[in-house]
Amino acid sequence: MCDAIISPPSILIPTNLQISNLSFKPSIRTRYQNVHASANQNHPNRWSLQGMTALVTGGTRGIGRAIVEELAGHGAIIHTCARNESELNSCLKGWLDEGLKITGSVCDVSSPLDRKKLMNDVSCVFDGKLYILVNNVGTNIRKPMVDLTAEEFSTLMSTNFESVFHICQLAHPLLKASTTGSIVFTSSVSAFVSLKSMTLQGATKGAINQLTKNLACEWAKDNIRSNAVAPWYIKTSMVEQVLSNKEYVEEVLHCTPLGRLGDPNEVSSLVAFLCMPASSYITGQIICVDGGMSVSGFYPRHG
Repeated sequence: MCDAIISPPSILIPTNLQISNLSFKPSIRTRYQNVHASANQNHPNRWSLQGMTALVTGGTRGIGRAIVEELAGHGAIIHTCARNESELNSCLKGWLDEGLKITGSVCDVSSPLDRKKLMNDVSCVFDGKLYILVNNVGTNIRKPMVDLTAEEFSTLMSTNFESVFHICQLAHPLLKASTTGSIVFTSSVSAFVSLKSMTLQGATKGAINQLTKNLACEWAKDNIRSNAVAPWYIKTSMVEQVLSNKEYVEEVLHCTPLGRLGDPNEVSSLVAFLCMPASSYITGQIICVDGGMSVSGFYPRHG
Protein backbone atom coordinates (compact mmCIF):
# COMPACT_ATOMS: atom_id res chain seq x y z
CA MET A 1 0.00 0.00 0.00
CA CYS A 2 1.31 3.44 -0.90
CA ASP A 3 1.39 5.38 2.36
CA ALA A 4 2.84 8.44 0.60
CA ILE A 5 -0.43 9.02 -1.22
CA ILE A 6 -2.23 9.46 2.10
CA SER A 7 0.11 12.35 2.94
CA PRO A 8 0.71 11.82 6.67
CA PRO A 9 2.17 14.72 8.71
CA SER A 10 5.72 13.56 7.91
CA ILE A 11 5.18 13.93 4.17
CA LEU A 12 4.27 17.12 2.36
CA ILE A 13 3.23 16.70 -1.26
CA PRO A 14 2.14 19.70 -3.38
CA THR A 15 -1.26 19.04 -4.89
CA ASN A 16 -0.13 20.43 -8.24
CA LEU A 17 2.90 18.15 -8.50
CA GLN A 18 3.21 16.71 -11.99
CA ILE A 19 5.57 13.85 -12.76
CA SER A 20 6.79 13.89 -16.33
CA ASN A 21 7.07 10.54 -18.06
CA LEU A 22 10.41 11.08 -19.78
CA SER A 23 11.52 8.82 -22.58
CA PHE A 24 14.87 9.34 -24.29
CA LYS A 25 14.51 7.84 -27.78
CA PRO A 26 17.04 9.54 -30.05
CA SER A 27 18.43 7.69 -33.04
CA ILE A 28 21.49 5.55 -32.36
CA ARG A 29 23.98 5.52 -35.21
CA THR A 30 25.54 2.20 -34.31
CA ARG A 31 24.80 -1.46 -34.66
CA TYR A 32 24.74 -1.78 -30.86
CA GLN A 33 21.08 -1.10 -30.29
CA ASN A 34 21.27 -1.67 -26.52
CA VAL A 35 23.82 1.06 -25.90
CA HIS A 36 21.99 4.25 -24.87
CA ALA A 37 24.73 6.32 -23.21
CA SER A 38 25.97 8.14 -26.29
CA ALA A 39 22.41 8.88 -27.37
CA ASN A 40 21.97 11.31 -24.52
CA GLN A 41 24.54 13.62 -26.10
CA ASN A 42 22.01 14.31 -28.84
CA HIS A 43 19.23 15.07 -26.38
CA PRO A 44 17.96 18.65 -26.78
CA ASN A 45 18.15 19.25 -23.01
CA ARG A 46 21.70 18.05 -22.36
CA TRP A 47 22.21 20.62 -19.62
CA SER A 48 18.81 20.22 -18.00
CA LEU A 49 17.14 17.90 -15.48
CA GLN A 50 13.67 19.01 -16.50
CA GLY A 51 11.03 16.56 -15.31
CA MET A 52 13.50 14.01 -13.94
CA THR A 53 12.61 12.43 -10.61
CA ALA A 54 15.26 12.41 -7.87
CA LEU A 55 15.76 11.12 -4.34
CA VAL A 56 18.27 13.03 -2.21
CA THR A 57 18.89 11.68 1.29
CA GLY A 58 19.60 14.14 4.08
CA GLY A 59 18.39 17.15 2.13
CA THR A 60 17.50 19.69 4.82
CA ARG A 61 20.91 21.14 5.62
CA GLY A 62 24.45 21.61 4.39
CA ILE A 63 25.54 19.87 1.20
CA GLY A 64 22.30 17.89 1.02
CA ARG A 65 20.15 20.99 0.99
CA ALA A 66 22.35 22.61 -1.63
CA ILE A 67 21.97 19.50 -3.80
CA VAL A 68 18.17 19.49 -3.42
CA GLU A 69 17.93 23.15 -4.44
CA GLU A 70 20.46 22.77 -7.28
CA LEU A 71 18.65 19.81 -8.83
CA ALA A 72 15.27 21.49 -8.41
CA GLY A 73 16.66 24.63 -10.00
CA HIS A 74 17.54 22.60 -13.08
CA GLY A 75 14.00 21.26 -13.32
CA ALA A 76 14.16 18.00 -11.35
CA ILE A 77 11.28 16.81 -9.17
CA ILE A 78 12.72 15.94 -5.78
CA HIS A 79 11.90 13.71 -2.84
CA THR A 80 14.15 14.09 0.18
CA CYS A 81 14.34 12.80 3.74
CA ALA A 82 15.60 13.77 7.18
CA ARG A 83 15.33 12.50 10.76
CA ASN A 84 13.98 15.75 12.17
CA GLU A 85 10.31 16.10 11.20
CA SER A 86 9.90 19.76 12.13
CA GLU A 87 13.06 20.72 10.24
CA LEU A 88 11.93 18.72 7.22
CA ASN A 89 8.47 20.24 7.13
CA SER A 90 9.90 23.74 7.57
CA CYS A 91 12.17 23.21 4.55
CA LEU A 92 9.36 21.68 2.49
CA LYS A 93 7.08 24.62 3.20
CA GLY A 94 9.78 27.08 2.17
CA TRP A 95 10.48 25.19 -1.04
CA LEU A 96 6.78 24.95 -1.82
CA ASP A 97 6.44 28.71 -1.36
CA GLU A 98 9.25 29.13 -3.89
CA GLY A 99 7.40 26.97 -6.38
CA LEU A 100 9.88 24.09 -6.26
CA LYS A 101 8.63 20.54 -6.78
CA ILE A 102 9.97 18.92 -3.61
CA THR A 103 8.36 16.37 -1.29
CA GLY A 104 9.80 14.57 1.71
CA SER A 105 9.67 11.78 4.26
CA VAL A 106 10.87 11.48 7.83
CA CYS A 107 13.54 8.78 7.78
CA ASP A 108 16.53 7.61 9.80
CA VAL A 109 18.59 5.95 7.07
CA SER A 110 20.45 3.85 9.66
CA SER A 111 17.17 1.94 10.20
CA PRO A 112 16.39 -0.84 7.67
CA LEU A 113 12.65 -0.41 8.26
CA ASP A 114 12.86 3.34 7.67
CA ARG A 115 14.80 2.74 4.45
CA LYS A 116 12.10 0.40 3.15
CA LYS A 117 9.39 2.91 4.08
CA LEU A 118 11.32 5.70 2.33
CA MET A 119 11.65 3.75 -0.89
CA ASN A 120 7.96 2.83 -0.77
CA ASP A 121 7.16 6.55 -0.53
CA VAL A 122 9.48 7.30 -3.45
CA SER A 123 7.96 4.58 -5.60
CA CYS A 124 4.45 5.86 -4.94
CA VAL A 125 5.22 9.55 -5.44
CA PHE A 126 7.19 8.93 -8.65
CA ASP A 127 5.03 6.14 -10.05
CA GLY A 128 7.83 3.57 -9.92
CA LYS A 129 10.44 5.53 -11.89
CA LEU A 130 13.54 7.17 -10.42
CA TYR A 131 16.08 8.94 -12.63
CA ILE A 132 18.43 10.21 -9.94
CA LEU A 133 19.56 8.83 -6.57
CA VAL A 134 21.86 10.96 -4.43
CA ASN A 135 23.13 9.06 -1.40
CA ASN A 136 24.17 12.07 0.65
CA VAL A 137 23.64 11.14 4.32
CA GLY A 138 26.80 10.68 6.35
CA THR A 139 28.18 11.34 9.80
CA ASN A 140 31.47 11.30 11.68
CA ILE A 141 32.76 10.60 15.18
CA ARG A 142 36.16 12.22 15.63
CA LYS A 143 38.23 9.96 17.86
CA PRO A 144 41.51 8.06 17.71
CA MET A 145 40.82 4.55 16.45
CA VAL A 146 41.65 2.87 19.78
CA ASP A 147 39.03 5.01 21.55
CA LEU A 148 36.10 4.13 19.29
CA THR A 149 33.51 1.94 20.99
CA ALA A 150 31.62 -0.95 19.40
CA GLU A 151 28.48 1.19 19.44
CA GLU A 152 30.23 4.07 17.67
CA PHE A 153 31.65 1.64 15.10
CA SER A 154 28.14 0.33 14.45
CA THR A 155 26.73 3.86 14.17
CA LEU A 156 29.25 4.95 11.55
CA MET A 157 29.03 1.76 9.53
CA SER A 158 25.22 1.65 9.50
CA THR A 159 24.81 5.34 8.71
CA ASN A 160 27.64 5.87 6.24
CA PHE A 161 27.83 2.58 4.36
CA GLU A 162 25.13 0.04 5.17
CA SER A 163 22.42 2.63 4.48
CA VAL A 164 23.68 3.56 1.01
CA PHE A 165 24.24 -0.09 0.10
CA HIS A 166 20.68 -1.02 1.07
CA ILE A 167 19.09 2.07 -0.50
CA CYS A 168 20.83 1.26 -3.78
CA GLN A 169 19.42 -2.27 -3.64
CA LEU A 170 15.92 -0.94 -3.01
CA ALA A 171 16.25 1.76 -5.67
CA HIS A 172 17.58 -0.49 -8.42
CA PRO A 173 14.22 -1.46 -9.97
CA LEU A 174 13.09 2.18 -9.94
CA LEU A 175 16.33 3.39 -11.55
CA LYS A 176 16.16 0.61 -14.14
CA ALA A 177 12.57 1.54 -14.98
CA SER A 178 13.67 5.10 -15.85
CA THR A 179 16.01 3.69 -18.57
CA THR A 180 18.61 6.41 -17.77
CA GLY A 181 19.39 6.18 -14.07
CA SER A 182 22.16 8.06 -12.29
CA ILE A 183 23.51 7.44 -8.78
CA VAL A 184 25.75 9.97 -7.03
CA PHE A 185 27.38 9.18 -3.69
CA THR A 186 28.79 11.74 -1.26
CA SER A 187 32.24 10.42 -0.41
CA SER A 188 35.12 12.37 1.17
CA VAL A 189 38.80 13.14 0.68
CA SER A 190 39.25 11.03 3.83
CA ALA A 191 38.90 8.04 1.50
CA PHE A 192 42.05 9.15 -0.35
CA VAL A 193 44.33 10.63 2.30
CA SER A 194 44.88 10.14 6.02
CA LEU A 195 43.06 12.65 8.21
CA LYS A 196 43.44 13.00 11.97
CA SER A 197 40.83 11.12 14.06
CA MET A 198 38.94 10.03 10.94
CA THR A 199 40.21 6.47 10.43
CA LEU A 200 36.82 4.77 10.58
CA GLN A 201 35.02 7.53 8.71
CA GLY A 202 37.65 7.27 5.98
CA ALA A 203 37.14 3.51 5.82
CA THR A 204 33.38 3.92 5.29
CA LYS A 205 34.01 6.44 2.52
CA GLY A 206 36.59 4.14 0.95
CA ALA A 207 33.92 1.44 0.87
CA ILE A 208 31.58 3.89 -0.86
CA ASN A 209 34.26 4.61 -3.47
CA GLN A 210 34.56 0.91 -4.29
CA LEU A 211 30.78 0.53 -4.37
CA THR A 212 30.68 3.42 -6.84
CA LYS A 213 33.07 1.61 -9.17
CA ASN A 214 31.44 -1.79 -8.87
CA LEU A 215 27.92 -0.52 -9.53
CA ALA A 216 29.17 1.40 -12.55
CA CYS A 217 30.15 -1.94 -14.07
CA GLU A 218 27.45 -4.21 -12.66
CA TRP A 219 24.52 -1.93 -13.47
CA ALA A 220 25.76 -0.52 -16.78
CA LYS A 221 23.63 -3.12 -18.56
CA ASP A 222 20.59 -1.46 -16.95
CA ASN A 223 21.70 1.99 -18.17
CA ILE A 224 22.44 3.13 -14.62
CA ARG A 225 25.52 5.29 -14.07
CA SER A 226 27.32 5.53 -10.73
CA ASN A 227 29.66 8.32 -9.60
CA ALA A 228 30.76 10.01 -6.39
CA VAL A 229 31.86 13.43 -5.18
CA ALA A 230 34.49 13.68 -2.47
CA PRO A 231 34.49 17.00 -0.59
CA TRP A 232 37.15 18.46 1.70
CA TYR A 233 36.14 21.04 4.33
CA ILE A 234 32.89 22.62 3.18
CA LYS A 235 31.23 25.43 5.16
CA THR A 236 28.35 23.56 6.79
CA SER A 237 26.94 23.13 10.29
CA MET A 238 28.57 19.67 10.49
CA VAL A 239 32.07 21.16 10.72
CA GLU A 240 31.31 24.39 12.57
CA GLN A 241 32.74 23.14 15.87
CA VAL A 242 36.00 21.94 14.35
CA LEU A 243 36.46 25.13 12.37
CA SER A 244 35.87 27.32 15.43
CA ASN A 245 39.53 26.66 16.26
CA LYS A 246 41.39 29.40 14.36
CA GLU A 247 44.73 27.62 14.51
CA TYR A 248 43.17 24.49 13.06
CA VAL A 249 41.55 26.50 10.27
CA GLU A 250 44.95 27.97 9.40
CA GLU A 251 46.34 24.46 9.07
CA VAL A 252 43.43 23.47 6.84
CA LEU A 253 43.96 26.49 4.60
CA HIS A 254 47.73 25.92 4.48
CA CYS A 255 47.31 22.47 2.93
CA THR A 256 44.61 23.63 0.51
CA PRO A 257 46.16 25.15 -2.65
CA LEU A 258 43.16 27.42 -3.30
CA GLY A 259 43.60 28.73 0.26
CA ARG A 260 39.94 28.69 1.34
CA LEU A 261 37.09 26.47 2.47
CA GLY A 262 34.54 25.18 0.00
CA ASP A 263 30.91 26.20 -0.30
CA PRO A 264 28.02 23.70 -0.48
CA ASN A 265 26.98 24.97 -3.92
CA GLU A 266 30.44 24.12 -5.24
CA VAL A 267 29.61 20.49 -4.49
CA SER A 268 25.98 20.60 -5.63
CA SER A 269 26.90 21.99 -9.05
CA LEU A 270 29.08 18.94 -9.71
CA VAL A 271 26.34 16.60 -8.52
CA ALA A 272 23.89 18.23 -10.92
CA PHE A 273 26.30 17.85 -13.83
CA LEU A 274 26.82 14.15 -13.06
CA CYS A 275 23.05 13.66 -13.29
CA MET A 276 22.60 15.48 -16.61
CA PRO A 277 22.47 13.93 -20.08
CA ALA A 278 25.63 15.96 -20.80
CA SER A 279 27.62 13.61 -18.52
CA SER A 280 26.19 10.42 -20.03
CA TYR A 281 29.63 8.86 -20.70
CA ILE A 282 30.93 9.44 -17.17
CA THR A 283 30.53 6.54 -14.75
CA GLY A 284 32.56 4.88 -12.01
CA GLN A 285 34.36 8.12 -11.13
CA ILE A 286 35.09 9.66 -7.73
CA ILE A 287 35.75 13.38 -8.14
CA CYS A 288 37.33 15.39 -5.34
CA VAL A 289 35.89 18.82 -4.54
CA ASP A 290 38.72 19.94 -2.32
CA GLY A 291 40.50 23.04 -3.59
CA GLY A 292 43.43 20.83 -4.56
CA MET A 293 44.03 19.43 -1.07
CA SER A 294 44.25 15.76 -2.08
CA VAL A 295 46.96 16.42 -4.67
CA SER A 296 48.99 19.12 -2.92
CA GLY A 297 51.73 16.96 -1.38
CA PHE A 298 54.61 19.11 -0.14
CA TYR A 299 54.14 22.54 -1.65
CA PRO A 300 55.30 25.21 0.82
CA ARG A 301 54.02 28.72 0.36
CA HIS A 302 57.34 30.21 1.42
CA GLY A 303 60.86 29.22 0.45
